[in-house]
Amino acid sequence: MTSEDWESALDKFDWNDVLSEVDGELLEHLASELSFRTYQALKESSCPLGDGYHLTHLADGRWAFWNEQNYVKEDVRFFETAQHFLHVAVDEFKLEQPQVQDLLERLEKTPHLKLCAVCGHHFNPDDSARRELGIEGIFLDEENREGECCSPQCAVEAVVHDMKEG
Repeated sequence: MTSEDWESALDKFDWNDVLSEVDGELLEHLASELSFRTYQALKESSCPLGDGYHLTHLADGRWAFWNEQNYVKEDVRFFETAQHFLHVAVDEFKLEQPQVQDLLERLEKTPHLKLCAVCGHHFNPDDSARRELGIEGIFLDEENREGECCSPQCAVEAVVHDMKEG
């Protein structure tokens, strides 16, 4: 193959598709980094703040602040409390009182996630899909309400695992 053949082949290549696929994979990696099954699950469990920024209230109590557009250039930032995040956001983004009030309301509405006792992924216990299915909580230990599962599939997997171990 000559260099002209290579150039011709490269000219015909749809780089937008490649870049879009890479972006998608990077976002899936972000989700995995934050212990989510998929990027879609991460996004649905997070509070959108505008300009691509999102805030996620993780199971361990920390808040993850991330940007879906600048994820490659900007690392996820973690905050121990909502108050700490609020102070940084007010200072960094020069928020005025109405914006601060709006942010406070968003923080209050952001769900505090849980970790699945089986797969280790974050999930929103108040997710509308769970409510529609009538899932208020699936626990490995129903009596003590401990070891919550993210899905019926994980609960079944745990039961099968216990049966195999005997």
